Amino acid sequence: MNIIVPIKQVPATEKVEIDEQTNNLKRSPVSKINNYDRFALESALRIANQLDDQVIAVTMGPQNADQVLAEAIGMGASQGILLSDRAFAGADTLATAYTLAKGIEKIDDIRLVVVGQQAEDADTGQVGPLIAKQLHLVQATYVSEIKNVQKDAIEIQRVMGQVDIDEVITYPALLTISDKFAKPRYILSSNIMSMKTNQIVTWHANDLAIDKNRIGVAGSPSVVRKILLPTGNQRRLQDISGDSNVQAAEIKTIIQESLGQKIW
Repeated sequence: MNIIVPIKQVPATEKVEIDEQTNNLKRSPVSKINNYDRFALESALRIANQLDDQVIAVTMGPQNADQVLAEAIGMGASQGILLSDRAFAGADTLATAYTLAKGIEKIDDIRLVVVGQQAEDADTGQVGPLIAKQLHLVQATYVSEIKNVQKDAIEIQRVMGQVDIDEVITYPALLTISDKFAKPRYILSSNIMSMKTNQIVTWHANDLAIDKNRIGVAGSPSVVRKILLPTGNQRRLQDISGDSNVQAAEIKTIIQESLGQKIW
């Protein structure tokens, strides 16, 4: 059976730049696999080794995103699938999750979908749970340890703040993997050098059973109006008391004062 790992291409730099005109992240000419996704790959490879499954990495992005699929194969994935189409551009987390889910649907015999807890560029942590919703999968988030792997279920440990929770999840399911998981293995150049041409395939929008109103900009209900970069030390602590309505009104006022404009 197959274990699917959605991965993301992120800038290979600690400095993330914002396009002032579009409020989108600027694409870096040099990219890498999202570090959190390396923990997902590590856990998927460990599970696959016990079940004799194969790991398939899936990413959405421009054609050069195939380099992160090569990195995944370098870690031990059997195959990489690139979802690439101009129609996918400008997607928010909802449209991204929908597109990835449609790509995953095209793959047969899925046991698990394993996702990193978040992306290191956007940090939302939304895509994994949204994929689970699209595919109607049971999900377990912030998995820190794989305790027992069986043919029909997996016992995991989740880290929830200061509390660890043990659970048994039956397949098919989606797991998001915490960065508290075991250290990811190194990429082996020998795996990349021996990679076959058909190990990475590209699927376009027309290859998927997709609603084109739900992808890219058209399928993205969230809009970034403005991004503010912090200057100096702007931290402050303010105690907000009263009932929930009073607290909400005061929080709204604080945000409006910070932005210098009215909100909702």
